[in-house]
Amino acid sequence: MLPALFLFLAPGSWSRAAVSPAICDSLYAANDYQGSIECYKGLIQQDSSGAESHWKLARSLNLLAELEPKEKQLELYERAAAAARRCIELDSTIAEGHFQLARALGKEALFKGVFKSAGLAKQVKREAEKALALDPRHDGAMHLLGRWHREVAQKPKFLRAPMGLGAADKKTGLEFFERAIELNPGLINHHLEYGISLYDLERDAPARAQFERCLELIPARPHDYIYQKSAKEYLAKLRQKD
Repeated sequence: MLPALFLFLAPGSWSRAAVSPAICDSLYAANDYQGSIECYKGLIQQDSSGAESHWKLARSLNLLAELEPKEKQLELYERAAAAARRCIELDSTIAEGHFQLARALGKEALFKGVFKSAGLAKQVKREAEKALALDPRHDGAMHLLGRWHREVAQKPKFLRAPMGLGAADKKTGLEFFERAIELNPGLINHHLEYGISLYDLERDAPARAQFERCLELIPARPHDYIYQKSAKEYLAKLRQKD
């Protein structure tokens, strides 16, 4: 539920509201992404120079987009990318700014086609690597790089190399997922995407173990139920192969 303060405020009144980072963060922690978006926008209206508010706004926009119908997602990812870019303009040393930008651009690339938007694909890798350089233990950046290698390596190297995407390698992607899981073993999506990468390489037994692990973990966010549903679907595909 929204704190009492928000029950009496329309979105247009955020600039006059006594919003605080703690309130915005509490909305985010409660998985109220729409509420946190409006709250972070209020903080930015109060002080547009706060880099942290911009990357947190990007984070909530990215997460909300995943829960929305497909026709609404692209616009939210574009807004997330804009907020992340503003964070980087204000302070390029914040790993989360680069990570949230990579996250949003990665989704944009999937919408537009990875190979129809090679420039976007290259930006995703560059921003994820910047996040990892600033925070070598950033499991989210490792996850993104794992997905990048898997998605981009879908086409033969001789076709993608002229686009500047020759570095993609599915086995390298596995290594990034393994490192992400070492750092954050409780994140369901790490196991799901690692499992999908293993499945893609026809490593059925370890893939099954990852999908089963998805179902063993306790969901912490609305997204986790979506990831668990996907894990069940992959397990069903594996059973059909038995």
